[in-house]
Amino acid sequence: MKKEAMNQIEVRYDKKFLKEKRKFKRKCTSIENDFKRFEIALKIKIIDNNFKVPVDNKKICRIEGLQECVTLPAFVVKSFYCEKMNRGRNSGFRITFIYDPLKKIIYFVQFYFKGNDEVENKNRINKLFK
Repeated sequence: MKKEAMNQIEVRYDKKFLKEKRKFKRKCTSIENDFKRFEIALKIKIIDNNFKVPVDNKKICRIEGLQECVTLPAFVVKSFYCEKMNRGRNSGFRITFIYDPLKKIIYFVQFYFKGNDEVENKNRINKLFK
């Protein structure tokens, strides 16, 4: 049942997101597998929450302060597990994504390290809707 529901959720990636994720391979060599695991876990959380993103303000937060043209909710993941860094979920990596609950699409926008960028790039999200 969950496997069928997981196939209903489509995943897309911004080109810059993929480039940023590749860049962090040096910092965390297991990042590809860690991200695949995260992606599956996120889909399961969305399915368990009736196809809505569960916001808990510690792990997943809704991004506020976006322009009016942004018609879909955007989120930042503050808890990303990186196996090779030995820091558990406190790896310092952040992931921003947009979720369309009607079309059931997760669109990954930004992959960044908290030490380099303290907050998400809201301009990048705004530009996607212009």
